[in-house]
Amino acid sequence: MSRTTARIAAMQMIFEKVSGGQGGEETLKMVYDELRENGPGLQASIPDSDPDEEDRKYISDTFQGVLEHLDEIDALLAKTAKGWTLERMSLVDLTILRLAAYEILYNPKVPDNVAVSEALELTERYSDPDDKSFVNGILGTIVRGKESGV
Repeated sequence: MSRTTARIAAMQMIFEKVSGGQGGEETLKMVYDELRENGPGLQASIPDSDPDEEDRKYISDTFQGVLEHLDEIDALLAKTAKGWTLERMSLVDLTILRLAAYEILYNPKVPDNVAVSEALELTERYSDPDDKSFVNGILGTIVRGKESGV
């Protein structure tokens, strides 16, 4: 399985959790079943098996990490998205931004450019493709702030 597929699963689990759902094992199974049926797109592929141990670790760590750092991530997004409130953003875009910001700030195993690139692909698939420039602008600002130590 590709990391892209695991990232899709993590994003959908985060989305469900912040929407009031569980975001647990049942969600993971549902996500993988849906991806197998409809295809993941995004140059990813879905094997017939469930996520392997490495993918499960990535999904779990990312899901838990976003939730643990949600207040900090949201504060940064609110500060970075000039003229926008979090409430005004689509929940899909906000979920993608939260996931990417978590990877940029808290997961040193994911290069910043990969986190941004994957977020743009997720935006193209799951949101309005026109939102890519919005997502890219916010994440670019976060990356530049991280690099400059701000």
